[in-house]
Parts: sequence; C-alpha cells; structure tokens
Amino acid sequence: MTALTLPAAQLSQTLTTQRTLARRLVHRSALAEVFLTDFQSLDEKTFRAAAQLPPRHFYYSDHTGRLAMHDPLAVFESVRQMLLCAMHLQHDASADTKSITATASLEITDPRPLRTSGPLDLALLGTVELAKEYQGALSRVVHRVRVMVGEQQAGVITVDTAQRPGEVYEKLRMSHRTTMPPSSDTLPTRTDGAAPPPWLVGRAQAENVVLEDARTEQGALVARLRVPVAHASMFDHAQDHVPGPVMMEAARQACLLLAADRQGLSPAAFFLQYVQAEYLRFAELDADITVLTRRLPDPVDGGQWAEVAFVQQGEDVARMRVNLGSTVPAGDDDDAL
Repeated sequence: MTALTLPAAQLSQTLTTQRTLARRLVHRSALAEVFLTDFQSLDEKTFRAAAQLPPRHFYYSDHTGRLAMHDPLAVFESVRQMLLCAMHLQHDASADTKSITATASLEITDPRPLRTSGPLDLALLGTVELAKEYQGALSRVVHRVRVMVGEQQAGVITVDTAQRPGEVYEKLRMSHRTTMPPSSDTLPTRTDGAAPPPWLVGRAQAENVVLEDARTEQGALVARLRVPVAHASMFDHAQDHVPGPVMMEAARQACLLLAADRQGLSPAAFFLQYVQAEYLRFAELDADITVLTRRLPDPVDGGQWAEVAFVQQGEDVARMRVNLGSTVPAGDDDDAL
C-alpha cells in the first residue's frame, strides 16, 4: 500500500499503512487484531494516526448487510487502539497505567467511504478536548477523533476515560467485590442458553452471536448477554471484566433483533450508524447480565432508535443509545423487508 496522505489542512507529512505498530502499544495479543499502522503526536492537544481495516475478518466482516461495508465497530476498534497508543506516546503514561472508559460515542456521519470490499485505509485525527491531572499525572482525558477516508469524513468518535496507575486500578476493581475477579481465560464458555439464529442479529456465524434466551415483554426485548470468553477477537487477551466493545456489539444485536421481532424488518437492511455508551461500573464476568432494549420514537431524520440497559445484580452497569441506519442507498425504492 502507498503512504496515507492526510487532508491538506493537516501537516504535509504522510503516515504509513505499510506495517502495524507494536502490539503492546495497542494492547493486543494477535497481530491479526492490530489495525493501527502509524501514530504521530503533533502538539499537546493534537495527534494523528493511520489504520487499515482488513478486507476480511472472521468477526468484523461477518455481517449480512445488503452492501459490502466495513463494520463501524471495526472503525471504533481502530480509534480505540489509537487512544491506547496515545496514552503512552501522547500522554507519557507508564506501562502499567489502566485506561477506564466512562463514556464513548460513535457516529458514522457518511457511510459511503466504508462501502468497499477491499482493505480500507483510515486517517484518524485526534484532539484533546479536556485533560485533568492529579499529582502531576493525567487522571482524566476526553478525546475527539475524526475518521477520514482520503478527503472524506466517515465518522466522529468521542471517548472520555480515566487513567489510573495499576495499584489504584486494583483497588477500584475490588470496590464492589468481596472476592478477586476471575480472569476470562480461566472461565468456560457457557452453553446452557439458547442463542437466536445468527441472521436475526445480522450475523452469519453462530460464534459471533452474543445474546441468548431472548424474549419480548411489553414491547421490550429482554435477553441475557452471552459472554464469549473464548472468542479470539472480542477477548483477544485475558480480561477481568466484560469489555465495553463487547457490550456495544450486544446492543447492536439487541436492536436488530427487536426490529425483526416487533416490526418484521430484516437485519440486512441496517448498519450501526450511532451509539452512545455510558459505563457506570465494571461488568463482572461471574454474574449474569441482562440486556434490556426498548425502541424509541424515531426523530425527524429517521432510523431505528433504541435505548439499551445492561443490568447485573439489580443495577445498571452500562446504558447505551443506538441508531440503526439504512443500508439502502438514497434513491433506492426497495423496502426494508
């Protein structure tokens, strides 16, 4: 691949997509899961990176949408890797620093640049919207990232995270527990629940389904989160809690399933256009999580809007607002069925 040229408003120097960055900088174990290819700090408040989405991926490419399109959650993963890299190279965090997400939002402002079946080069333009320090170290940071494909903006992602030293993180993890949290690599994969057919949640492969025992109650979808601890992408390395992107995927699948169940709409007619996530506490691996999804009235711009709550031991551990956009290009008269 040739070097990735950023928009003219940026510095003229190019970022490369000819190799990936070190796995340790993006907290990945497998090379196949590293999408970030370059990173550059510009000044105290701006930085940029390059990424390449692969043409095929067993998780991110496993969708039944009408058009070839790169997964918005693969875009989010690229930005997530960029911000982990920024934690070390932009903010000089130590190797043991933990990044704890408080809120995150993804908006695909223009899906057209993502509609390709080949590899896709991304230019990621990051800014520090807010930064707070404690005892001389960064304690909280809000990043906003513009996702560019050539000169076109495909989306905007904003993430608010807390930065904590390893020993402080360990204390936080025990704040709501009386026992040590288990590690995902020590847990068996559950097989007692009934997962919906993959196509009803926009998937072709059953291993990528993260819901089970789904039912409707008073117009809402109620399901249990199927935590895929053996999944090579969602759990690329051992975790002591359910990662936020796994819950984003569950929210997407729940919204698709609700649209199919309540409105008879095909999951192939939609893509994830917007998600806003609020993480209230750690989602534990050793207790059931209920996924509760309610459809919201559609705003003037249309779409399929829903609110999703993740409930564990009687308390919300996360809340999300999701909009599913149409995969049918403007001007196509086909219906969604």
